[in-house]
Amino acid sequence: MFTQKKKAYYSKILGFKDIEDFEIFSKRYLIFLEKQPITKNRVMSGFFILVEIQKESLKNKSLINFENIKNQHIKKYANMILELRKNGSGSLSISKYLFENHRVKVSRGTIEKFYKNNGL
Repeated sequence: MFTQKKKAYYSKILGFKDIEDFEIFSKRYLIFLEKQPITKNRVMSGFFILVEIQKESLKNKSLINFENIKNQHIKKYANMILELRKNGSGSLSISKYLFENHRVKVSRGTIEKFYKNNGL
């Protein structure tokens, strides 16, 4: 139906966190529109579907707390840092990983402060 590039573009416009949420929305909306003729009310009902999926997306994704974190690299690679931490990596190994793979220097203490803010 859409290319991956268009899916990413539309999901960004509609405010979805990732492409899967856009795919869920588009499939659900298509099924909804196929049932009966298209009217203004049926099109407007699509917005309620959109809001519902966005709310479900926010419940499933944990929000990251950037309180007292000024380091731009922590903000950019936050999801990766938290994922590595959940997989058992320590702050020193994460610091080395970021330098080796992204050429970013982040201190061990900054990473540990980020953990504490996010409850790890």
